[in-house]
Amino acid sequence: MVHRMDGTQSARAEHAASFPTASTAPAATPFLLLAAVAGIGQVAANLPLPSLPAIADAFGVGNGGGELVLAVFLAAFAPFQLVWGPLSDRHGRRPVVLGTLALFAAGSLVCAAAPNFAVLLAGRVIQAAGGAAGLVIARAMIRDANEGAGVGRGMASLSMAIAAVPAFSPLAGAGLDLLAGWRAGFLASAAAALLVLAWAARALGESNTTRLAVLDAAAIARGYRGVWASARFRANVLVAAGAMGGLFAFGAGSPNLYINEFGLTPTAYALYPLIAVVGVVIGGGIARRLMKRGQSSAGLLTGTLLMLAGGLGMVALEPLGLFDKHGVNVTMSLFVLGLGLALPAAFALALAEFKGNAGTAASLAGAIQIAGGAVAAGLAGVIGMPAAMAACGLLAVTSLVITPKKTGGSAP
Repeated sequence: MVHRMDGTQSARAEHAASFPTASTAPAATPFLLLAAVAGIGQVAANLPLPSLPAIADAFGVGNGGGELVLAVFLAAFAPFQLVWGPLSDRHGRRPVVLGTLALFAAGSLVCAAAPNFAVLLAGRVIQAAGGAAGLVIARAMIRDANEGAGVGRGMASLSMAIAAVPAFSPLAGAGLDLLAGWRAGFLASAAAALLVLAWAARALGESNTTRLAVLDAAAIARGYRGVWASARFRANVLVAAGAMGGLFAFGAGSPNLYINEFGLTPTAYALYPLIAVVGVVIGGGIARRLMKRGQSSAGLLTGTLLMLAGGLGMVALEPLGLFDKHGVNVTMSLFVLGLGLALPAAFALALAEFKGNAGTAASLAGAIQIAGGAVAAGLAGVIGMPAAMAACGLLAVTSLVITPKKTGGSAP
């Protein structure tokens, strides 16, 4: 996509002018470290899931209390993403990463030692505050260090590297709960954060070679307005919101569907998130090849169409008499294959024009993506999981179709 110059150009230019350019090149960071930083928040979201019933029993808060442990985390996670990006534009990526990893570890320890349910929820908020920075900063660092198709390849590699976290962390959480009780999962989260913190303190380079001259509420608001004014940003971030929405809708609706309607045991159901891992890895691998050839927009369009096909296909299963676990698995595989193709290109294209304020752009994109997921999860409970996933695919395709053609192109 090629950015269309319009009346918002001057607003973005005025904002960009506050970034004095440094002469040094971005310092290199090991990719595995970047993936670990990006994945730490997902660990906190997914590791405690098998322990939610035990937590509810321990504090006598009922099943709704267990769900609140997850809901509070997600409710805090999205808005804190809006904080860390601008801070990293002003003070650098490295200090924000180190500080938020320490904050995440502290929140995990609060949860592990919580004497009552209120303290546990407070610990979850602290966890979310620290965990929200990882993926935002990782994406910003990829944008800092790359240009053109290199941004997309980096995003695809990051997506593939952290794809297993939502699938395997619940299994790890179940094992820890079985061996040592629900508090062990939070202790493990703290230990993981401290290990990544020690690694980052030694090996994390500073990729932001510019600095925002002034950071206050007005400057942050101007920065977000400048980012949102970009038609290319809006179109691609809505693709990301649709992709995340489909995953959240599946996560919200699939436990009841697979366990209560299809008759799977909870242990057997825990293996089904592996579908998402396979789809994202295959889609991400194809996306990397397309981006290497300068065809990121082809992957983006194909991916969004596959997401729509997966969602619509799932809606069609029941009228066709095919609504069983196999039919849902096939259509879900189509959706996540499309996600793996589309999501790296969507983020690369969304961040492409924001070099000096990549943190701000990544923060807004991440917050919108998580908000889309939360809305879709709620929709799954109202209109059903298949219809919610179809709506997410439709959002992704529509956001590209209604974007002016001059915003299109073959590479970021």
